[in-house]
Amino acid sequence: MSQSNSLSAPKFFGFNTPNLHLIEDAVPWAIPTQFEVNDALISLLQAGCPITRIYPLAIGFGMAHITSSPYSEGNWTRIPGTGNPNLYANDELFKALDQAISSAGDLGVKIIFPFIDQADWWGGVPVFAEMHYLTADRFYTDPTVISNFMAVVRYVVTRNNTVSGIQYRNDPAIYAWETGNELAFKSSSDNKVPSVWTLGLAKLLKHGLNVKQYVIDGSDSKYGWNADVIRDPLIDGFTGHYYQLSDEQLASLGTWKSISLAGSIACLVLGVSFFVAMVLSIFKPSWFGIKTEKKTLFSYVASYSKGGKREVSRKLWAIATFSLLLVFTIATFSAAAALHFGTTLGPGSYASQFIADHDLIVTQNKKLFYVGEFGLSPLKDLQELLVAVNSSQALGALLWSFRFHSRNGGFWNHIEEGDSQSYHLPGFDVNKTIPGEFMKTGFGNDERAVVDLIKNYADNNGAPKDMRYYQKPPVGEPVLFPPDNFLNSSSAGKMFEVNFKWRGSTGARNYIVERAAGNGTNDFHVLYSGISDAVASGIPMLSDQLSAGNVFSYRVRGVNEFGTGPYSNVVVVSV
Repeated sequence: MSQSNSLSAPKFFGFNTPNLHLIEDAVPWAIPTQFEVNDALISLLQAGCPITRIYPLAIGFGMAHITSSPYSEGNWTRIPGTGNPNLYANDELFKALDQAISSAGDLGVKIIFPFIDQADWWGGVPVFAEMHYLTADRFYTDPTVISNFMAVVRYVVTRNNTVSGIQYRNDPAIYAWETGNELAFKSSSDNKVPSVWTLGLAKLLKHGLNVKQYVIDGSDSKYGWNADVIRDPLIDGFTGHYYQLSDEQLASLGTWKSISLAGSIACLVLGVSFFVAMVLSIFKPSWFGIKTEKKTLFSYVASYSKGGKREVSRKLWAIATFSLLLVFTIATFSAAAALHFGTTLGPGSYASQFIADHDLIVTQNKKLFYVGEFGLSPLKDLQELLVAVNSSQALGALLWSFRFHSRNGGFWNHIEEGDSQSYHLPGFDVNKTIPGEFMKTGFGNDERAVVDLIKNYADNNGAPKDMRYYQKPPVGEPVLFPPDNFLNSSSAGKMFEVNFKWRGSTGARNYIVERAAGNGTNDFHVLYSGISDAVASGIPMLSDQLSAGNVFSYRVRGVNEFGTGPYSNVVVVSV
């Protein structure tokens, strides 16, 4: 791939899809079904987002891609080249990864693949080191740990996909390899990953394994990058992650903004003072020690006199006085504006962090750069970052994070620290009250606005869209599940409440619910419209009141702004 061509290519805007190969939001964790994989990928294409990013390999004990302690026979493969301890790959989970990558290739979505996480959410660096009876800081320095990790990378990159038959290193469905997710060497003074580790992995990928995809340094961008890594041709590019600042950073930012505000006011006052003095120097030059009978400074300087060298010196003093006041006026007003800008954007804002990183990576060093993650912040912060990305030479930006439809009905959902929630496509309003709904629906309060923001940038990025799905009606037949139970809703026992849920159509904004008397042979009529399936996995979406002794049939179909999807199966209910 040509880096120069990539820098000038249309940008990608979209979402991280961390659960595409392993669902951490299920209890216990679960392998995605083919429906769930396709729902995720087609949802992205419907939104105009052809590139996504998955979460790294799960490391550890139990449901993990890589372990030192396989918990069952026959489902694990020893990874060649590992030892002290031997490491094993979970065949079932790698087949799920095969399916996700193969499906992405079939549908035309490209995947960014980080190898390992710095944090222990999915095991990551801490558990990989723990399997070697070492602490996390030894991950980047211990020869055995490094050797075993390189063997894991070799195993992954050279894997033959059991679905497509394509080796991962040759698969065009994989857009880039990231050395990891937010990697940091916490034992060093600057938290930067040792250059020898990063470049050693890059050398293995580029020269040892001859990967056909980009190699991206997955270091945590808030700590920066080593200069020798930035310059090394083995590294194609870098990724920035931008999130809500820590309490310490917020306190520092608050101090900065207070200082900036005070400085801005002081500079403004000085600027006004210098401006007034400059004006007075023009019309009252004598106040500044300039002796003249002329009415203004300008007429004095322009006048002809026979005063000789002394008069020339006076005029030079007059010019110098005016020029100095002009410079001071411009300088103080500029400083006031800059400090005011600092109070609104500030050194810690998403946009300012991105601009500084972009300048270092792209402008100065001509390397690739993209925003691998951002989010968990008010809409204004996200808008500022997207404006900055869109006007830059960055490859694009991916929001954290997107969750897809659940096999059990509704959507998988993830709650982050601070109660921020994952996003769901095509984007839903919260607590939309409609008669007949079983419960209020929706997830995060800003979901619809944020999703629409990302889709707007994706719409206008100039990249070709997959017209099979882009801005099209819902895809796939919903699956209406038979009610689990009937709730007696009257003291006389003659009225029953029947609760419904269904597995949705991809891209449906809401649903039409139809009912017919009897077992489905009679004509259906619309019972409710505008019913949302934006609920957590397995939660009912609708209730209907039925009197005892009746038989009714139900079906649903998805609707969005581009049309109506196919009908679901028919469910017959007898009470």
